[in-house]
Amino acid sequence: MEIKTKFIIFIIIVIVLVGGLGVYASFKPGKLDDFAKTLGQKGVKFYGAFWCSHCQSQKAQFGTSKKYLPYVECSKTDNTPEQVCLDAKIEGYPTWTFDNGIKINSTSEPIICPVGEEGVVQVGICSDIASKYYRVWSFSGYNFSIKSPNDPIVSENIWQFPSGVQVVGEIPLPYLAEQIQFTLP
Repeated sequence: MEIKTKFIIFIIIVIVLVGGLGVYASFKPGKLDDFAKTLGQKGVKFYGAFWCSHCQSQKAQFGTSKKYLPYVECSKTDNTPEQVCLDAKIEGYPTWTFDNGIKINSTSEPIICPVGEEGVVQVGICSDIASKYYRVWSFSGYNFSIKSPNDPIVSENIWQFPSGVQVVGEIPLPYLAEQIQFTLP
């Protein structure tokens, strides 16, 4: 065989091997598959938008397991909101909702932003995170805010928020796991 033919055969073999590895990898279970599936089973929802960099970053933390996330796309291709997200009163992305509420462990008092009534000017941190539907809590040390239809129950350093709570911002995976009593691998 001439060198050109051997080279073409070599290239074909490499392409087949690389393609085969890609197919194999797509069937291999992801490290966080069970975690992502359990989030949905526990009534957690992840609302986001395709254009939201924080949403993409949050999904990337799940690697190949992101396909199992209880994700709800909130933006149409023309950037208008999907009705399901309007009905759920989703105001920012990413937003996580928890059917069973959540707990925050904090020794410091949070900043509490009142419902953003029309015509009321919010100041400070509240100008960025206020909600037209809910009061918003921002705790020191947490990179997300909490929107809740009801006040939390506070006992010592534990703030227990009720069902229907929305958590807005990127949430660390250990915190998500803790909220649904899941042990990460």
